[in-house]
Amino acid sequence: MASVGPIKVWSVVVSVLGDLMQSADDTLGASQLDALVAPMGINNQALRVAVHRLRNDGWVDTQRQGRRSRYQLTARGWAETERVRPDIYGAAPQPNGKCVFLAVGPPHLAAPDFAAQLPKDSVVLTSRSGLVAGRDGIPLDWLCAPYEDRSMPDWGKAAVVPESLAREYEALRAIVEPLLSLPMPSEGLECAALRLAVLHHWRRLRLRHGALPDLVLGEDWAGARCRLVVLEALSRFARPELSALE
Repeated sequence: MASVGPIKVWSVVVSVLGDLMQSADDTLGASQLDALVAPMGINNQALRVAVHRLRNDGWVDTQRQGRRSRYQLTARGWAETERVRPDIYGAAPQPNGKCVFLAVGPPHLAAPDFAAQLPKDSVVLTSRSGLVAGRDGIPLDWLCAPYEDRSMPDWGKAAVVPESLAREYEALRAIVEPLLSLPMPSEGLECAALRLAVLHHWRRLRLRHGALPDLVLGEDWAGARCRLVVLEALSRFARPELSALE
């Protein structure tokens, strides 16, 4: 699974805590976290450094119970986790939920300035044109029209989904799909670790972009194909109860 892409330990911890903690009051023991990330090649020292960073960044709180530590998401960590849950676990956004607009900047606007002024969840098509998910943030002096043409040319698809991102999605799908036909792991911890490895790599890719690829390309792109396989895997390797990990 590590061959799918680079692993940043602090990001893995965010994925693990975000998945397992279904309440703002939930906590996870340090030894349990260590056991869950060890199959990803993360040793205890790297884990301690990552948790220290997340604590300094205001994402994680540490509670002491005797000589043992337990981790909990801070209010900020919980809020950010809740904000992205629909992107990680939900189905593809539908075109009728958020329209895509073709935005064209005025002739005097330099290409770097046009790119800098594009709102979030957008992509540059040419030096002064781009696609934007939703109209909010588009300057009033730009030409803005709903984009309804679903027959996107290949060069447009490459702008919306860079080849490097498409390759990573395809690589993840190629690894996860065979797991669906294998026998279920007999050990609960092994099953949980497998789920979390799949989830982390999916989360790492999905949070690189917004809804635009799904809104423009529908099911005709690597991320959509990967989503189907990942969501099936997350259903098969069900989220364990925190109590079962103790």
